[in-house]
Amino acid sequence: MRHILALAEHGTFARAAVALHLSQPALSRSVQGVEQQVGAELFVRSATGVVPTDIGRLFVQRARQLVQLADDLDQEILGDRTPPSGQVTVGAGPYPVESVVSSALARFLGRYPRVGVRLQVRNWDELLHRLRAGELDFFVAEISTLQQERDLDVEPMGEHPLFFAARSGHPLAGRGAVTAADTFAFPFVAPSRIPPRILESMLKAQRQSAEPEAAARAFPSLECNGLTAVKRVVAGSDAITAVTLPCIAAELEEGRLALLGSEPWLSVRYGLVTLEGQPISRAADRLRDFVVEAEREAWLEEERLTARWQPAAPARREA
Repeated sequence: MRHILALAEHGTFARAAVALHLSQPALSRSVQGVEQQVGAELFVRSATGVVPTDIGRLFVQRARQLVQLADDLDQEILGDRTPPSGQVTVGAGPYPVESVVSSALARFLGRYPRVGVRLQVRNWDELLHRLRAGELDFFVAEISTLQQERDLDVEPMGEHPLFFAARSGHPLAGRGAVTAADTFAFPFVAPSRIPPRILESMLKAQRQSAEPEAAARAFPSLECNGLTAVKRVVAGSDAITAVTLPCIAAELEEGRLALLGSEPWLSVRYGLVTLEGQPISRAADRLRDFVVEAEREAWLEEERLTARWQPAAPARREA
């Protein structure tokens, strides 16, 4: 089963064999032996690699569960006499991977060197599909659309304000707090799919904007599932984005980006998501603890950054 999982993960016999420390012929014989027992091909072979068949996808899903149960049984028998080992696959949205999950992983990998971790950065809807397919142990992402899903165990972690940000020297920089309506004079770049509750408020602001081009401007102008690319686009143009402060702390300190303002409804709601009633491995459970601790620290860092960088509200005009 571990050979089947490795082949499904790596996509070629050559790469899977290297990962398993096997010869390629030995891996091929192993997979063929499983297919003979199943009575059907589990993979479609081609010159570029392999992809699971329909039966293969089902087999991979069940095999992953069985391998995890076997690993868990080993750990329960051994108890705390040995540190956790095995493989953990975790997902994260573009915002929490920058401010929470990466910090948690840095500490986890130092503490548990016998555990291999795979990190998948996706939008919440893609992560949900992969969790239900058995490809993730858990994920951390925006949860405002997930809390009504009955098959999920959603643990809210906190709400984090988003701030409009642009390059230093941007036409809106230094004007005091900028509103959502003001941003529609410029392209908007989103590092992930915009949650419906925020999208609705932004589109309302677009309709209310006094900017001549606002009504015709595409929103967002660019959607990119990678915060590094978003920051480069914003730093090199007049585009605007919305981010949490820990995600751009370095750029603020170096003077490459500037905060423009925020709105009361502009925030992300992080949560830790697992399948209801689905046990996770001891290694995955330990990683969850690190994520929760990193979230607490992110809150403290966010308060410090807000006090330093938040733009002043515009002065009220005399009646």
